[in-house]
Amino acid sequence: MFSKNDEILLIERHTLEVVIDMRRLEHLLLFSLLALLLLFGRDVSESVRTSLQIWWNTLLPGMFVPMILIRFLHARQGFDHLYSNLFNRLLHMEGNAFAYVMCALLLGFPGGSLFLDEAGEQGRLNDTGCQRLIACCCFPTPGFVILSVGSSLYGDSAIGWKLYLCVIASGLVLLMLSRRHVVCASSILHTPPSFFSALTQAIWDSARSMLLIGVYLLLFLVIASLIEQLLPAACTLPVQLLFEFSSAVLLCVRLSCTLKLRLMLTAALLSFGGLCVHLQIFSALRHCALPYASFLKARILQAFFALCIAALIF
Repeated sequence: MFSKNDEILLIERHTLEVVIDMRRLEHLLLFSLLALLLLFGRDVSESVRTSLQIWWNTLLPGMFVPMILIRFLHARQGFDHLYSNLFNRLLHMEGNAFAYVMCALLLGFPGGSLFLDEAGEQGRLNDTGCQRLIACCCFPTPGFVILSVGSSLYGDSAIGWKLYLCVIASGLVLLMLSRRHVVCASSILHTPPSFFSALTQAIWDSARSMLLIGVYLLLFLVIASLIEQLLPAACTLPVQLLFEFSSAVLLCVRLSCTLKLRLMLTAALLSFGGLCVHLQIFSALRHCALPYASFLKARILQAFFALCIAALIF
């Protein structure tokens, strides 16, 4: 017969062995990745150049300045007076929840999700409401959709506006389906920072976000290129579409199919976000205990809704 202390020691020993095994597996994967980087050096270099071109030519022009302005507006309390009683009753929300939805919508991912997490940490959002908004209000920035995708890639800003409408509408449908979890939002009044202090902070925060986006883009494109070397040619397209959404959108634009089908796929990709965006969000969350499985389910549902809405609009 084992005593209670012996059982506890056995459980702790088993847990420690599992942790050690997981760490060994992690080290094995990292060494394997390093070996692949050396083995496929030319393909890796090409992926790095591609990621830098996408970041410099597509993401930076469409996202950086709008991101600065939105962060500046938030710091100067430009969103504090947004309130919609109809919106609250329709989506089962309380207080100025509409302001938080608008900030998340305009900041885009990952900035919008981190803003909501910070609001939950400061007590301005209840925990279940914070989880609900992070799961449902995960949007690309309007600058990226309208300017980068619409104007730059498709050559028509009207297409960008329609795609953005698909993304917003799919998010609202998701909020409607999650009405059972109430969002309780409050506004903590404080003295806003000075004009130049708020502007400087907005520039620094936006620059940090853009740098983070660029580094994750580079990392995921490199990993995707290595996976493509190990997979049959028929399996490479799903990897490219699921890993990084900005490069996936660029790939989608170049597909040899009808314009309507390309736009439907683009709307779905913009709503899903890609595994790269998911990692950016979950690596930076400090307060919200949202399970990734719930977040992934929400992304898949929103992508499906966006696909259906785009089929009706285009």
